[in-house]
Amino acid sequence: MASFDYVRARSTAERLIARFGQAGLLVRFTASGPSYDPTLTPTPYACTLVDLDVDEELIDGTLILRGDRTVYLSTAGLTIVPALSDKIMIGGAEHVIIDVQPLQPGGTVIFWQLQARK
Repeated sequence: MASFDYVRARSTAERLIARFGQAGLLVRFTASGPSYDPTLTPTPYACTLVDLDVDEELIDGTLILRGDRTVYLSTAGLTIVPALSDKIMIGGAEHVIIDVQPLQPGGTVIFWQLQARK
């Protein structure tokens, strides 16, 4: 029995996100200096993403709020793994990352699904 080609699924996701998505920035902050007064230095990483409204039935007013965004983040050209401490720039607006989930069947990350909040 032939196994599923997850690398091909990843390249399909990359192609679709590039076609229907937009350019964005994933911003990682690095702390330097004393721990009681650190200096945070932002490092932007170019990325391609699809920005979607959260489904109405998922909004519970606690974990998912009105105005939250579902973001599909392509793996193409992305050199870091998204983290909750990062910020995502969508259309020039900074968003906090609330949740990061990889779509990762068979150990291959196809894309990253983020919950983002302004």
